[in-house]
Amino acid sequence: MIPYLILLFVPLLFGCVACTVTVQERNRKWFLSVGTSKRILNSSLMLPVFFSLLIVLLSVRHISIGNDTYNYAEFFARYIRADFSEVFKYGSDFLYWLLNWLVGKVTQNFQWFLTIVALLSVIPVAKVYCDDREYGFLKIILFVNMSTFVMLFSGLRQVLAMAMGLVAYEFVRKKKFWWFLIFATVALGFHHSAFVVYLFYPLYHVSFKKKHLWFIVPGLLLVFIFNKPIFTWATSILNSVLGEKYAATIENTGAYTMLILFALFLVLAYVLPDEKKMDRETIGLRNFLIMAVILQCFAPVHTLAMRLNYYFVIFIPVLIPKILKNTKSNYKEVAWLASIVLTAFFTVYYLYTTYVSCKTGISSLNTYPYVPFWK
Repeated sequence: MIPYLILLFVPLLFGCVACTVTVQERNRKWFLSVGTSKRILNSSLMLPVFFSLLIVLLSVRHISIGNDTYNYAEFFARYIRADFSEVFKYGSDFLYWLLNWLVGKVTQNFQWFLTIVALLSVIPVAKVYCDDREYGFLKIILFVNMSTFVMLFSGLRQVLAMAMGLVAYEFVRKKKFWWFLIFATVALGFHHSAFVVYLFYPLYHVSFKKKHLWFIVPGLLLVFIFNKPIFTWATSILNSVLGEKYAATIENTGAYTMLILFALFLVLAYVLPDEKKMDRETIGLRNFLIMAVILQCFAPVHTLAMRLNYYFVIFIPVLIPKILKNTKSNYKEVAWLASIVLTAFFTVYYLYTTYVSCKTGISSLNTYPYVPFWK
């Protein structure tokens, strides 16, 4: 449990430390600033330190950490001896197999491969999260409670696809459609589920405001009520277009908790903010949250829905602080209280679930307790 406590609380030590730069006679000088001014707090090193520690944990973990890590180790051992033609044997996810083959030409040590994957998968996440460092600890605690966090320790192909999705998102923000299309396709090359990344561009640039709730809310209710027939119809189309990997039968997963949570976040996202203060990114990310709720409506009937939802869920910790910063003037105290309650609740919840998981050895995707590679 100690590594996860270090990951969570060591970044707090850097909450009042910022790296600033001054330009003197065309020379840049970097130095550390310590203090409690708003400038320092809003540009602190908390988030960079958190993601740096996360990269370390992902890099030095034992192959027993993560449900699929051992299998990926076997794949790596196979591909470092394979011919180049074998890289494309499976058709889909060929960029992941190509990465195995390329790394295998440099090193045959799977631990180094985990390090490379950690860098490739975490740096794009860190870039998006660190663009705005206000509410840093709230972002961290929301992030570690999301399913995307434990996924980083297990699904190497999909976390690389998620990372490329975040790179594609950067070009969505900049309205560079062709670059977005390139990286969305790269994401698809790492994992077949990344076809949903192509939805980023239209979702981000459409404007759903409060006046549109009259059809958003009934639409979400209808999706939830008829989730089984809709899911069956949608997967049959995916199966015919994208292959048998999307063949799925209805099952009862009981995954209602996250649906309730995302629905509550959606309520906050429409009740608290002043629409006039919201920038394009906040509106776009709120649209992503709507999609996350829609996909989560299908999670109770099949786990495939959650796999598709990873690409949208990872943006929720970025959105919530933006909502809290753009609240109506008469809701300022409510927003302040909401930030305190969310931080306290998710901190206690994470510590409790981590303790129980480490004590029992039972955890999501076999992520807890943490074991380094030298044990």
